[in-house]
Amino acid sequence: MNNAEFSKEFDILYNNIMSNAAPGLDEYEKSVFLTNAQEGFVKDLYNGTGPTSFEKDEEARRFLGELIDTFETNEKLVGHLGLSRNSMFFQIPEEVWFITYESAVLKDERLGCANGTEATIVPVSQDNFYKIQRNPFRGPTEGRALRLDNSDNIIELVSDYNIDKYLIRYVKRPRPIILVDLNEIDEGLSINGLSEASECELNPVTHRPILERAVMLAKTAWSGGTGQ
Repeated sequence: MNNAEFSKEFDILYNNIMSNAAPGLDEYEKSVFLTNAQEGFVKDLYNGTGPTSFEKDEEARRFLGELIDTFETNEKLVGHLGLSRNSMFFQIPEEVWFITYESAVLKDERLGCANGTEATIVPVSQDNFYKIQRNPFRGPTEGRALRLDNSDNIIELVSDYNIDKYLIRYVKRPRPIILVDLNEIDEGLSINGLSEASECELNPVTHRPILERAVMLAKTAWSGGTGQ
């Protein structure tokens, strides 16, 4: 479904469900509802709060296939104060929304024949970090490192051994659905920092559920604002 089809079918569904009682929406307003619906749809698939789950269903993974990407880095950030003397910091792309898989390659002479092996990464909250960091069954080992999230897409990894490379596979935040160039409506309008027209990048199978969700969001917004 291209932008013109999204716009036209939005109007048809919206007018039908509202019985032409609500005021029409401009392209910016429709773009906002479509973008919010798309992001809600992706979150539901990932979290398993919808009819299917990203982790359990091959169909759901295919729905989000266009949003899956992989990133690997061996560049450590310096100048950051960690929660452990063994903390190492890595910058990940700004577009990362949900990490679905991650690992670290350990390169440390103390590992002996295990040097160069992959360690699994276990995300932990800062509250739990001090409880488990010295736990031999849950803390960092030669096969496991801990991950703490920081602001600005900076990852803090805590490992007993030197980390040579950090790899993630992730779901990126989808581009907003922007039906027209928003500067044509009003200079300065943007959605998620973008103003140029942008089509839905998800699998076409997802377009109609996103459209229907967007219309329901618009209905709820109008009904809530009028008390109907």
